[in-house]
Amino acid sequence: MSSAGADVVEALASAARERLRTGAAPAVVCGELAGQTRWWWDAALAVGQARGIPKPELLRRVRSDPERVQHELGPGQEDLYGELLERSGVFDVAKQLDERELVIAKHLRSAIGAIGGVASGRALGLSRRLVLGELADVFRSLARCGPRADRGRPREFWEALVSAGELLDPADGDDQGTVAQALDSCRAHMADPAR
Repeated sequence: MSSAGADVVEALASAARERLRTGAAPAVVCGELAGQTRWWWDAALAVGQARGIPKPELLRRVRSDPERVQHELGPGQEDLYGELLERSGVFDVAKQLDERELVIAKHLRSAIGAIGGVASGRALGLSRRLVLGELADVFRSLARCGPRADRGRPREFWEALVSAGELLDPADGDDQGTVAQALDSCRAHMADPAR
């Protein structure tokens, strides 16, 4: 399979920009556009282009095999195609992190590296939230789960989380608690990793 051409993608991208401006989700727009073209990847390219994501980055996100998903689906499943791409993070627009946020993200990645393994779905979720700049959410999530008892490196994990937590806004919270509460828990674990 091959793309129908740059002119087709540009026309689809123009339509995607218009739909996205109205508040339509990228998955919905991709599904709608996929229904209008033989090569569904053109719809994905158009949505990515409309969101400002370069083609090489889109290809990296689908692991250089853009037509694989279309082969697994059939006519009438264009909406599912858009949903699968969106859930995989294909249309995520990376937040530009400032210097403090970059340091926080580095500490969070160190904690993830010391966790001792993460299920693929959870790993994808953590990765997407880091890309989107949802650092406090990643911090709280990691603080709740802790390192794996059998393969993790607890001391390294808790030290990285404490370092990240100390740089986050302590009042930032959700229904699971504030950063300050999670930081207190991380400090207690760091003092007694066997906890």
